[in-house]
Amino acid sequence: MSPSSGIPQFRADRLRAKRLARGWSCEQLAVVAGITPGTVRKAEGGKVRPSPRVVKAIAAALDSSVDELAPVKGPLSLRELRARRGVTQKTLAAEVGVSTGMVSKVENGMHGVKHPERWAAAYGVSRTRWMEAWKTGREAQRRHIRARSRPDRGGPQ
Repeated sequence: MSPSSGIPQFRADRLRAKRLARGWSCEQLAVVAGITPGTVRKAEGGKVRPSPRVVKAIAAALDSSVDELAPVKGPLSLRELRARRGVTQKTLAAEVGVSTGMVSKVENGMHGVKHPERWAAAYGVSRTRWMEAWKTGREAQRRHIRARSRPDRGGPQ
């Protein structure tokens, strides 16, 4: 699977099972989802992670959800929540009324926010779920900084 793009938790086997349960071919699913048959085949083949836009389209076509096709394992970060919604940092920044740089800093746990309820609405989740995702990103950033600053890891001494 392509490690740099798409939804990491995507389950190709679930897509195939849902498509077959409908009695649809890859071509039929593609028509209903508004994507190409090749995109459906690639997603079902499990060799690539489909983009959030593709997973949303497939889920809608199958009367399913992103969570059914890509089940959540553990807490999600803000970046993962945004990706599952199929929204770019630019779009989210416009919704919240901040710069894309600020969205990046918040998603990376480098900056807090004054109005988490406004951010939660932009991410399409509750304030509680947004705060959990922010804390997940913050902890990941802390681990990253600590790992880079260890003398045995080649970081600053």
